[in-house]
Amino acid sequence: MKKLLLKQRKHLEIVEDILPETTPAGYKRLRVLFTGICRTDAKMWADGHRDLILPRVPGHELIGLDETDGCLYGLWPGQSCGKCQFCLDGRENLCESMKIIGFHDDGGYADEAFLPENSLLPAPSIENLQVLTFAEPVACVFHCLRTHHHMEGKRVLIYGGGVLGCITALVCTLRGADVTVVEKNEEKIAHTAPFTQSVGYTTCKRTTSSNFDIGINCCDSHIAFSELLAKIKKAGALLFFSGLKKNMELESNIVNLFHYKEIDLIGSYGPLKKDVQDALTFCAQEEERLAMLIESVVGPEEVEQALTKVHAGNALKYIIDFTNAPATTQQQAPVHKKASSSSQHVSETVACTVAALSYRDDGIHEQAQRKIDDKTKPLGALGRLEGLAVRLCCIQHTLTPQIHNKSMLVFAGDHGIVEEGVSAYPAKVTAEMVNNFLNHGAAINIFCKTYDIGLKIIDMGVKTDISPHPDLLVKKVGYGTENFSLQPAMTISKVNRALEAGMEAFIQVAGQDCSIVGIGEMGIGNTTSATAIISAVTGTPVRELAGRGTGVDDEGLKRKVEVLERSMALHHPPKDDPIALLSLVGGYEIAGMCGAILKAAEMGVAVVLDGYISTAAGLVATLFSDTVSHYLLAGHRSVEIGQRTALQHMGIAPLLDLDMRLGEGTGAAIAIDLAELACRTMCEMATFEEAGITRKQ
Repeated sequence: MKKLLLKQRKHLEIVEDILPETTPAGYKRLRVLFTGICRTDAKMWADGHRDLILPRVPGHELIGLDETDGCLYGLWPGQSCGKCQFCLDGRENLCESMKIIGFHDDGGYADEAFLPENSLLPAPSIENLQVLTFAEPVACVFHCLRTHHHMEGKRVLIYGGGVLGCITALVCTLRGADVTVVEKNEEKIAHTAPFTQSVGYTTCKRTTSSNFDIGINCCDSHIAFSELLAKIKKAGALLFFSGLKKNMELESNIVNLFHYKEIDLIGSYGPLKKDVQDALTFCAQEEERLAMLIESVVGPEEVEQALTKVHAGNALKYIIDFTNAPATTQQQAPVHKKASSSSQHVSETVACTVAALSYRDDGIHEQAQRKIDDKTKPLGALGRLEGLAVRLCCIQHTLTPQIHNKSMLVFAGDHGIVEEGVSAYPAKVTAEMVNNFLNHGAAINIFCKTYDIGLKIIDMGVKTDISPHPDLLVKKVGYGTENFSLQPAMTISKVNRALEAGMEAFIQVAGQDCSIVGIGEMGIGNTTSATAIISAVTGTPVRELAGRGTGVDDEGLKRKVEVLERSMALHHPPKDDPIALLSLVGGYEIAGMCGAILKAAEMGVAVVLDGYISTAAGLVATLFSDTVSHYLLAGHRSVEIGQRTALQHMGIAPLLDLDMRLGEGTGAAIAIDLAELACRTMCEMATFEEAGITRKQ
């Protein structure tokens, strides 16, 4: 059979595949005749998709034939449980455990497919079977209009004149409405003119009319949403089913129109099974007009070109024809190459720093241990403080370690993964907290002031520009990373830039005179990135590592785990290639911290990691060189369980356990003060001989 397998973003591979002879229970084997290419398919191919688990055969707008009984079937694209309250109430499109065909399960970009029997619906036999692939978008329109069956004389305003807008205009017109469609693209208006004339509605680039009874958004523009609200009359209705672009904010005075005008907002998320069944009948009745919306019917080998045009947004409906597909040998599109080994793509600056890393013992550990044992106390009575004193002797390579020029670097950056709802806070809190640091209002400000630690904030990738401030270093690599559940978080070049920026920040703030540096961070969504990093390096499943971060609830934690599992399946991040790892699932601030750690280790400076995020950065730094671990101190044990896994992997024990999970560097600040105490103990506490005290016999 011919099967179009989506292996990665922008990688659609045509393969020959043979289905098993035995049909799984609850499934039906169909010969796929035609499959529509919808805009979601194109976005999934171009940008990835949060519900996509690769590899996957896309396609949910299909018409297929059961060759055992000759029956035609259309497809309701969902798979519902049938048991939750939504399913029992006849709202299966909102099923608590919904799975989507073509996203979670293989779909119709193939000439044969196993499809769930409960999702298949009998289809009418018509001359132009291709038109039946419109059933799913028509069903979405039916569901959107479920409260407006009678529209005689109603004035309806639709924004978006693509396929979905045209179908909506057709249905509304047939129900007696006076329809106006606003479409900004003049080329698209001309392209759909035959359909518009056939149906008898008005299409324009803009309208000065207002007081419409109903507004319907058939595009993802927040501007269109706002204009619709302004043009709907009092006690009118806004039907909302095509979504908005990510990260767009609506003006409160626009949203208040719901209140002032008492406008009904009717949300719609996919169709019911009944909607699809009704849509199949409708497609047969409107066969001739719907055929006008077909841009082209293509073979499997032409699908990538079609996806490009659909994604651009100006094309009408492309349909894949599997009935006349010629036999083909395996044909493969260019494969998205995985990042090569670190040595091949690390920058010269980073490589030189790593090459310069060194650590020598020369018996200093044994000498330091003897010295601390000889202090006026029972052996080991100061517990882990003694071990800390010995570590600092080894790092500074002296039996008289000193703490001076204490520094705290707090790296800040935003994460595209926040789009997936993995945090209890919105992304804008990153910038707000950075300003709080600069205004001396955060916990880390108090901690650093108390312990006389110099504090600097480094903007590595905050989504907005921060006003200049003496305590701010701007090392911005980008305005937030990409959403790594859909694509790599950043390019290889940006990883190197971030690493180099972290090195520069350390030199600027601490320099040669620094003896200890704390590493802190601020970045909404960065616990998700840290979890992916620690999972990749340690081989521990993300489900065992993911915590609540900023305080997500049970559903939020479940969603976070699901997002992480999809992301790991998408990227398969390497455990031994730090550049590729940061590129795939990292953050600008995590890469910046890693760079600072590498530079500090090169200069023989003790590095105090704070909590979960900085520990992940330290873990990545050790991938460049094992030598780094000799300079790392773990400030405290975080409540985030993944930190323990990372520390165990590096063989480092935390100094404190205060049930903290704030980040910012707060735990590291306390540990820096503890390190100073350990040094003073090593240098100033008398030995038994110096104090003239008799040792225990």
